[in-house]
Amino acid sequence: MKIAFVHQNFPGQFLRLAGSFAAEGHEVVGLGMVKQCSIPGVKYFSYEAVPGPEDAPFQNRYSPVIPRLRRAYGVAYRAKALAEQGFEPDVVVVNTGWGENLFLKDIWPKAKHVAYFEYYYHAKGQDLDFDPEFPVTNEEVIWRLRLKNSMQLGALDAADMAVAPTRYQRDTFPAYLHDRLAIIHDGIDTKRLVPDRNVRIRLGQDGPALTREKPVVTYVTRNIEPMRGAHIVFKSLPYLLDIDPELRVVIIGGKGTSYSGSAPNGQSWFDVFKSKIERPVDWSRVHFVGNLPYDQFVKVLQVSSAHVYMTYPFVLSWSSIESMALECRIVASDTEPVREIIQDGVNGRLFPFFDEKALAERVRETLAETEKSAAMAAEARRIAVSKYDYETVCLPQWREFLGIH
Repeated sequence: MKIAFVHQNFPGQFLRLAGSFAAEGHEVVGLGMVKQCSIPGVKYFSYEAVPGPEDAPFQNRYSPVIPRLRRAYGVAYRAKALAEQGFEPDVVVVNTGWGENLFLKDIWPKAKHVAYFEYYYHAKGQDLDFDPEFPVTNEEVIWRLRLKNSMQLGALDAADMAVAPTRYQRDTFPAYLHDRLAIIHDGIDTKRLVPDRNVRIRLGQDGPALTREKPVVTYVTRNIEPMRGAHIVFKSLPYLLDIDPELRVVIIGGKGTSYSGSAPNGQSWFDVFKSKIERPVDWSRVHFVGNLPYDQFVKVLQVSSAHVYMTYPFVLSWSSIESMALECRIVASDTEPVREIIQDGVNGRLFPFFDEKALAERVRETLAETEKSAAMAAEARRIAVSKYDYETVCLPQWREFLGIH
């Protein structure tokens, strides 16, 4: 078969799928805005957003529309050039978050067009009004959400089939659309993501060497910002360090922004959160390591004694399920996306999102109740393998959904 995957930051969620189908001998084409991408067997073509209004900053009222339209036109012209050269795909799979699928059905009308959806925005009951520490006071923020949703509804109209990675993400969409959205996760490599009792990792050239012999609390986020609860983790640091004089905290994450708005007064959220910690912190035992290469990220989770995962009601991070596969002892925020994968007392411990003392208490329980924590960690891995393993669960689901055999 001939299959096209489209993602402005290609391959995005399609790395494993594109590679798997190419390895099976299908003709796989990738389209995106990155200049180069090397996946064995995949033919990659980059495109440029069409000239027009510049991509607007996050706060601009036109930012939900103009950049997406520029990308939609850009990828359509690139697809048209491929069609003129004879490429006619059987299946086109597009991450719709960037506007790219709007015109592709007109370029390739015979193909089955599949829309990959991540999130449908709401003014109430999800991420926007979740955190009283960062209230939304500008009504145009809500209007921008409606613009984002209108683009997604347009994307759904241009698709034959649609899919979301988790039940929670599917359920953010209006109820009348639920029957149109399948639920299939991207999948994780549980054969690679395995616990290692003998793991050892050094934090930096002159940093401490960590092993499983002394307590290590870990926290992972793409960027240190409110959406993933970094401010609560920072507030919890004095209480975490009180648990054990040898305990260390390792925080993985950059100092930019991924999902939240910009921090006030030109600061980083890292600096804002650090300045608001009310008690002294022994910073020699807190290690900010930035964004790590994937193999080092895995080792940090393998050495973890208690792993903290937090999120607003929003898209679930891949790292949450990766930590389950690694048999991490998980302490997570009691929010709806998390409850889909973590059951309190079964495969992890939950705590109220805004309660930093409860976070620390649950970590203390995790470290003290070693046998129970180990049993829950083993159950977490069992769930990760049985529900989210790429090769045995998710790839077959995708294959059936797309009709690729």
